[in-house]
Amino acid sequence: MKPDQGYGAHLKIRVSGLSAGSHEYSLTVPPSEILLEDNFNSPVTVEVRLEKSARQIVVRVKISAAGEFPCDRCLNVFRQGLSAGYSMVYVFDELDAVTYPPEEVRVVHRDVSTIDLTDDVREMILLSVPLKLLCREDCRGLCVSCGADLNTTTCDCRQDTTNRPWQGLEKLLKH
Repeated sequence: MKPDQGYGAHLKIRVSGLSAGSHEYSLTVPPSEILLEDNFNSPVTVEVRLEKSARQIVVRVKISAAGEFPCDRCLNVFRQGLSAGYSMVYVFDELDAVTYPPEEVRVVHRDVSTIDLTDDVREMILLSVPLKLLCREDCRGLCVSCGADLNTTTCDCRQDTTNRPWQGLEKLLKH
C-alpha cells in the first residue's frame, strides 16, 4: 500500500490547484476502506459535484450502498439497498461560516490540499440504515409458540387469547 493510501484514500479529493468552477467525480470504494462492518459486502458508490470559488468550496454528495441485514420479524438475512446524500460548504474565513447552518459548513485553511469525504460518507451510510429492518413490508414473522417462519409455513399452534396484556383496556373502549 502506498503511503497516501489507507483509510478512505479513495474518498479524498485534491482541491489544491483545482480551477474555479464545477467539477464532478464518480468514486467507488470497498466498504472495508471506510470501516463499514462485514454485512456491507458490495462497493460503495459516491457521486460528487464540487463547485470551487475564491471564497468557498461547495460539495454535493450522493451515496449508494447495500448491506445484508437480519429481518426484525422473521430473522432471515436479506439484502437492503441504501442511498443517502448531503451537502457541505468549506469556507476559508470564519466570518463566512456564520451564514450557513453549523452542520453544513466547515472552515478550512485557504491552502488546504485535499477534502476528505470518508467520515461523512460512512456516517451517512450508517444513518440511512432503517430503524425497522424488514425483508418485505408484509413479513409475517415467526410464530410466538413454535418459532415457525410464517412466511414459508403455517403452524398448528393455537393462539392463546386468554392472556392478552391489553385485555383490560379493550373493555374500556367498548363502553
